Amino acid sequence: MTSSFRLFIRRVQSDWGYQIQAMRLVVDWIIALYFVIPVMLIAGYHYYTWLMEPPDWFSWIPLSLVIVVFYIFAWLGTIRYFVEEGDQLFLRQNTRWFKHLMVQGWRYSLMLQGVTTLLLVLLLLPLLVNTYVMSQNQLICLFLVTYLLKVNMGMARQLLTIHLYGIVLWLVRVTLFFGLYFLYEYQLVHFNEMPMISWALIAILLVLLVCISIWRLRQKGAFFADIARESDSRMRIVSILLIRVVRRKRIRPARKRPVLFGKSQRLFKGTGPGVGLSDFLVKSFFRSGSQWRLTLQFVVVMGAVLFFVPGILKIILLLVAACLLAYWRRRFCKEELAAPFLNLFHIQDKAKHQALQAVTPIMVLPALLLLSLFVGFSLAVWWGPILMLALAVPLAYGTSSVFTSIY
Repeated sequence: MTSSFRLFIRRVQSDWGYQIQAMRLVVDWIIALYFVIPVMLIAGYHYYTWLMEPPDWFSWIPLSLVIVVFYIFAWLGTIRYFVEEGDQLFLRQNTRWFKHLMVQGWRYSLMLQGVTTLLLVLLLLPLLVNTYVMSQNQLICLFLVTYLLKVNMGMARQLLTIHLYGIVLWLVRVTLFFGLYFLYEYQLVHFNEMPMISWALIAILLVLLVCISIWRLRQKGAFFADIARESDSRMRIVSILLIRVVRRKRIRPARKRPVLFGKSQRLFKGTGPGVGLSDFLVKSFFRSGSQWRLTLQFVVVMGAVLFFVPGILKIILLLVAACLLAYWRRRFCKEELAAPFLNLFHIQDKAKHQALQAVTPIMVLPALLLLSLFVGFSLAVWWGPILMLALAVPLAYGTSSVFTSIY
């Protein structure tokens, strides 16, 4: 290559060629002739007729649903830099070429995200204009806010992935997702009353785009994360086609020190293999990001059910939830105790049973306390949460003792 720009053009052409080849695996000329082209013609005809005269069922679609569609679109996608694994041997030695390649990829991604955002606005134009009676200024504002939010969130997620790991990263992303959604919905719904808020938000997002872009392009230690992201973007169509055939294990960056019990030694007093196994099980559970995610999802769903069901059903469902949590924690402990490296040691089942009985209620208690709070607040009395929290402790130990009575 005689210049970094030609290298960038070659990689973009290679990427488009790869995506086209992947699409040809599904859409050959027969499918295109007898299915794709007729569908496009019919869709174009209906689009024109809906733009001229909207159907009655358009009125059934609430504006909030359209906002959710736009926001999910803004959340998805990423910024690509077209770096490859082989660049660490040669291209990274030429700092000027490597930085120019990343800047060209950044510009290409911004342009592509702008085109896709415009296509989405045009696709929903009959609904936006005829049903919600959006003015030209509102459409421009919708496009700009969605586009700027999309590119800002794409780079912000990259920075979060570089600096955070595990459950902390997941919690920050969930908070960012819901927090930005409420801001996005508020400014779109209240554009007619307060248009200056939307234009001020656009100005803020523009400034933020410049700051985040400079920070991201100067970020050090992101080379291998960029390679993994580029591989995911390149394989996006193939991964959809082979979703039931191949599951590719993602390589996650290793954390130097865990968030929970980072400097701890022993959690349980005493000696013997049972105490050591108890430490191992508690730390394995509370350091597991997947267990935290599943537990939070279970608490949110079950908590909503407990809050709204009437009367005695709250207590019955709380008992069922406690039993499910105890059984879940017991299964987790059994799987951990069957780990191959533990089989290298001669550990008797008695010690494993002792550890299982000691740690199961500790694992059950956090989720059960949250569920008890849902029940307590639903009682609409000041002593409800206090009473249910007090009942959660014996309930956790009682159900755990039942499910761990036999190893």
